[in-house]
Amino acid sequence: MNEITSSQRLLNKNGVLANPGYAKHMFYTYNPKQAKTSPLRLKEWDFYQIHFGHTVLQITMGHISYASSISATVIDLDTGKRKTIGKQIMFSNVFAGKMPKNPEIPNTLQYFSDNLLCQFEVTEKTRRLSLTAVTKKGLKAEIDVMLTNCFAAKDKMVIATPFANKRQWYLNYKENCFVASGRCRIEDMDYEIHNGFGILDWGRGVWPYSHSWVWGNGGTVVDGKHFGFNIGWGFGNTSAATENVFFYDNKAYKLGKVEEMQIGDDYRYEDEEGRFVFDVEMLYDNYTTTKAVWVNNSCHQRFGLWCGYVVLDDGQRLYVPPFLAFCEHAKNHW
Repeated sequence: MNEITSSQRLLNKNGVLANPGYAKHMFYTYNPKQAKTSPLRLKEWDFYQIHFGHTVLQITMGHISYASSISATVIDLDTGKRKTIGKQIMFSNVFAGKMPKNPEIPNTLQYFSDNLLCQFEVTEKTRRLSLTAVTKKGLKAEIDVMLTNCFAAKDKMVIATPFANKRQWYLNYKENCFVASGRCRIEDMDYEIHNGFGILDWGRGVWPYSHSWVWGNGGTVVDGKHFGFNIGWGFGNTSAATENVFFYDNKAYKLGKVEEMQIGDDYRYEDEEGRFVFDVEMLYDNYTTTKAVWVNNSCHQRFGLWCGYVVLDDGQRLYVPPFLAFCEHAKNHW
């Protein structure tokens, strides 16, 4: 696998990935103006997910050039109850030129309208996620969450993936092991968040219209130290690198291919070297669909209790007690 260890341009003068590979920090210099493609094909998003107990909060701002999205969802995994608030703006990119170009440096992403306010504020040590939504009847949603464990030296998952069309590419940054606290309320679902676990999925790219992916992620604490993982496959040419990795004590341990096996209603995940082995007891399938004009997306985001072990670089086998995580299967036309 090709590890990137120094700063370099993401795209060459022809709009092609200059050096596909993976990194543990954002060494790629991203500039959307260097993409040599239709302006309607660029996609950019910042997606955060926080879980606390058996409750999950998701909050997103982003666009697919011809449509913009601001949304927040809270899900009770025990009952299946879920509430979503937000706005989909078709045929308009309200974030044009505003999406952060580097997720590791301080930045602020905002959306303001008469009835919806959303902001992601990134500093050197924290990330604050806030959203307020009102209607004529009054306050409908209020979210204010602070993420810590955000120091610069912490390893991340960064990958630059090409597609068959050389001018299509995907730059993805995932950061695990945030500690979350705050409040989340959407209508009658009202929660205080203490010692939650958060992740960031930061995506920029020019994708084929039709594609699919598998993505799994989660985090917990093992022996007083943060543990997390990210796995994914199914799109693009991953010969230069996979996005499979686990984190322990804020250090990244790179993995090769990971296989998913369904066992009845449950699942097992194992990498080719036997360094990542987990059995999953299924809890809830967060199935979503989006259909609008020529957009037709569907996703099974399967949450469960993951239990297994990883093997560190020194050969130590680290056992991980059951913790909440997910793996999703998405099929998109957008």
